[in-house]
Amino acid sequence: MRIAFTANPLPGHIVPMIPLVRAALAAGHSVAVVTGADAAPFVLAEGSPDVEVLAAGPPTLEAMADMQRETGTSPATAPRPDVIAEYFGGRRVTATADDAIRAARAWRPHLVVSESLDHVGPYVAAALDVPFLRHSFGPERPEAVRTAMAAVSARTAADRGVVLPPVAAWIDVYPAFLEAPGTVREGRRIPIRPAAHDAVGHDGVSHDAVGHDGVASPADRRRRAVSPASDSWPGSVRPRALVTMGTVFTSQPLLDRVLASIEEAGLQVDLVTTAVNGVRAEPTRHDSAVRIRNVPFRPLAELLAEVDAVVTVGGAGTVLGALAAGVPAVVMPLGADHAVNAARAEAAGAAVTVDGPEAVGAGLRRVLEDGDLARSARVVAARIRELPPVEAALAEIEDLVVSATRERV
Repeated sequence: MRIAFTANPLPGHIVPMIPLVRAALAAGHSVAVVTGADAAPFVLAEGSPDVEVLAAGPPTLEAMADMQRETGTSPATAPRPDVIAEYFGGRRVTATADDAIRAARAWRPHLVVSESLDHVGPYVAAALDVPFLRHSFGPERPEAVRTAMAAVSARTAADRGVVLPPVAAWIDVYPAFLEAPGTVREGRRIPIRPAAHDAVGHDGVSHDAVGHDGVASPADRRRRAVSPASDSWPGSVRPRALVTMGTVFTSQPLLDRVLASIEEAGLQVDLVTTAVNGVRAEPTRHDSAVRIRNVPFRPLAELLAEVDAVVTVGGAGTVLGALAAGVPAVVMPLGADHAVNAARAEAAGAAVTVDGPEAVGAGLRRVLEDGDLARSARVVAARIRELPPVEAALAEIEDLVVSATRERV
């Protein structure tokens, strides 16, 4: 079978699909990823070198900057439902769909799988008359976002004279038990066990000794793990936290304010900080009790292996990865889907939400000292481990495609 995945050229949109990409390759299927050319090195390095990248569309940040200049707004500066919908459901389709269809037609997939904010995939599936599936990467989006997206998507399709295909199924990486009460998840759902992004060759399953709740504590993992932090503080018993602002919202002033807040809280803590986009963490005080290790982009699973807490802006992959690893979080939402990701983790008792960088220190102190947060995180991780593995989801997808093919004959 030949499977075409389509995604916005952003790590946070591509990473959630990587387990299914790898499982499909391991099962002997051919895999292509339709995305921007700028994301090709990431797909090949973090997904698999056996993936074929079909380049289509401009880089996301460049396209959003163009939208900002032309309209005075963009999802990067004003993540309102109407602005989000206009970019993903309108402007990106216009800029990308034709190239994507040409590339996919030459590659000849048997189905198309699109991440939940990619609206190019439906046009590819429609043009090639193949089944279309969606792949989630976070909680169900608020009603206002869904309504705005549906309106812009319908308008764009009408302008292009295209009848968009129905979603044959949702490949659901976000656990249903974490959704808000009363959430309606429409359509056929194929659940898949989420895990923090890991390096090529790993199976995404922790083989550490586990406690009574099914998940190893950070202290237990720390005694076994070999990770970027181990070289800096061998044998350290101080609490350890991962500080990551992701790949989009990282900035030096923001990181400096976060570090100052942690120092001012008087915490004696070791910080593993992701240093991307030229940003590096450094102590802001000469008498700082905080020890810092900057690391380049690495698979999240490696970074979570021996930390007691995570400080994040709330990207879906980071929050869900921390939950899957049983690590509590301090979440400082800045935009995009951060607030809803934070709300669901906090409702599960596994995170503290703060309203700005100056509040991170107090939030981290609470996460490190409140044993209930760590216990809740481990309980969530244990429940996640009970969800179906990616291989089960792939088998269901294979059956779906076989049935759909028979119906077309």
